[in-house]
Amino acid sequence: MIFILLGLLAYQPPDEYAIFYGADMVWAQFSRHWEDAYDTSASAFMTAQGSHDMKHWYQLHRAKMEVDFAKILSLRYRIDAHYDFETAEHRHRVEPMIRFAPGFRFHLMIAPLYFKKNDEMGAGVSWRAKDRRNWLEFHAILENFDHNNILRHVNPGPSRDPYSRIPIRFEADARGELPWIKARLHGELGSRSRQYLDWPDSTWEVWERYSDHQSAWGRVEVKPLKGLWLGSRFSWRKNGSLTEWPEQDSLFVDTLRDGWIAPCVSFSPTERLELYAEHRLWSLYRNMDSLTYQRDYDVTTFQASWQPCSFFVLHAGYQYSWRDRFINDSLIAEPWSGRHDRSRLMFNFEFRFPSGFTFVVKEGLKMYDFPQELFRRFHAHTYVQFYIPLGLVSELGTK
Repeated sequence: MIFILLGLLAYQPPDEYAIFYGADMVWAQFSRHWEDAYDTSASAFMTAQGSHDMKHWYQLHRAKMEVDFAKILSLRYRIDAHYDFETAEHRHRVEPMIRFAPGFRFHLMIAPLYFKKNDEMGAGVSWRAKDRRNWLEFHAILENFDHNNILRHVNPGPSRDPYSRIPIRFEADARGELPWIKARLHGELGSRSRQYLDWPDSTWEVWERYSDHQSAWGRVEVKPLKGLWLGSRFSWRKNGSLTEWPEQDSLFVDTLRDGWIAPCVSFSPTERLELYAEHRLWSLYRNMDSLTYQRDYDVTTFQASWQPCSFFVLHAGYQYSWRDRFINDSLIAEPWSGRHDRSRLMFNFEFRFPSGFTFVVKEGLKMYDFPQELFRRFHAHTYVQFYIPLGLVSELGTK
């Protein structure tokens, strides 16, 4: 038991203290209707923001703009920002595009980042239908291509870690739609890169690091009957590194695998009413050589949406989540009850405007230890989401 406790103290993700974290991540995702609107727009902006705890906000921002300058020349700009407990990413990407055949384009891209050593550049090709509901893209991207150049101005020391093999990332992005099926898929495959320590006087000897990155996410839905959609969302990513000290015959491994799948069903008996159910199976695994950590979340969500008028939609639902944690394959008992489970009622107020601008406020009410917790501290987090179409950008490009 002492080894288990020591292992727990050695590694404990900060999000474990957020008691609604698993349910919040389901709550924070954009609805299938918002995602369809964003995917099929030339220019748009979406954001989701909510309270993790008394110290942290969760934030997700996505924006894209596309402008045609001539019959064959256009420009696409994308920005993605994500702030979570262990994530602080802010990426923007500029893509000049040349149309070389009807529906087909050649892409160049560059992604300047705050730390120049992480800059990216690449090229790709794409095909897209006129209605923007079907497309297929492939990209090859040089990651950290400026890393070695930046090191020319870095003094000898642990920060001098040039690449002997620069990482290359291959991306595939696609969307397809027919009257009875919708699919949105994205995949990334990173080649194995290699770094070494360029510091002759290092007391750590000479080390070599190998790293790789892979990810995939998407959504698939089928429509077997009128008003009924069956499908699933999914996400999977892997970040791994292997560091070796050849002269000391030792190595260090750090691998993170994070993936979930969420089967869902949506039924609309009328145009104004939608019933939605989803169950997310979410597993996170980290191998740090001398320690392994695993966390499994199960989150069940039921929601009913009613649109009494054109500009307002009321969503009401219920969420129940539980988790299990393991250190070196040994189950870690949760404090007090021995198991971590939480439930809450959800009330979402969505406002839709003729311009396409939409925002929703999501409020939760505690339902575990009912009714004591409900009347003592009823608040169970608040989230806000905005969707803004940017049609003016395309109009300016046309003018």
